[in-house]
Amino acid sequence: MDEQVREKQVREILQEHSGLSDHIRSIGAYDSLWQMGMTSLASVQVMLALESAFGFEFPDSKLRHNTFACISNIIDCVEELAGGSGA
Repeated sequence: MDEQVREKQVREILQEHSGLSDHIRSIGAYDSLWQMGMTSLASVQVMLALESAFGFEFPDSKLRHNTFACISNIIDCVEELAGGSGA
């Protein structure tokens, strides 16, 4: 799947579930989502939405603060877990 398409999908999920909806368009790929105000509860909601959208389940090894630290990390994880095929 094209990386720009994947990023668009991830940003849409973040907009809906992260609590950062006003800022999603202006957040850079490497900007800290935690510093922008995303909470642990919001990260769980994002995780569940990603699982549903892309058809995989996050293994325990990926349930780390760093996985959800920035958009780039989320995309990398989604690419790995979805096998690059997308939903």
